Amino acid sequence: MMKYSAGFTGEGWFQNEIYIVLSLKVEGLSRNDMLDKILEQNLFQLRSEASIKERFQKVYRRSETFNSELATFFINGSRLDQKALLLYSYLKCFRLPYEFFNEVILYNYRNNKPFIQNIEIEFFIERKEGESEKVAGWRPETKKRLRSSIWMFFRESGLLEEEKTDLYRITPIHMSSKLKDYAKEYDQLLQLLSELR
Repeated sequence: MMKYSAGFTGEGWFQNEIYIVLSLKVEGLSRNDMLDKILEQNLFQLRSEASIKERFQKVYRRSETFNSELATFFINGSRLDQKALLLYSYLKCFRLPYEFFNEVILYNYRNNKPFIQNIEIEFFIERKEGESEKVAGWRPETKKRLRSSIWMFFRESGLLEEEKTDLYRITPIHMSSKLKDYAKEYDQLLQLLSELR
């Protein structure tokens, strides 16, 4: 089971960077060779070597959730497949957003409640504080950042659409039929994402 970590508050969508790293992986480059190439050519288009290294660490971690088939789907797929797989990589890396997806978004959707309210993330975090000393020990600023990070990822993926200030509609994740077929056969989390339709 993944450990709770507030590390995802520094995560970004990183679509272009993940595309670059997965393309280099498919070419067969090692982690060090990838980093060297990204630094030499400034493929992430960042100002300093330190920021490139920091971004690479985050992106590489997320890229590790892709096996060779999923990497190919991402590189050759539509923007919609890429969005679905970016959300997938985020949920595979971070326990709290994964549980929020399962316990709130999926739960609401399956129970014919197609909306999420801001208050639901507050209740969710309170519940997690009761279950985990680690979550309970996070500072209020950290909890504020993690709430906004969770909302950002679900909005960027298209899974949540803002209706009004504190209300989000759960909208289907669009995937190609090939990716859906792969999910049904091989990947439970991806299949859960594809069920939202």
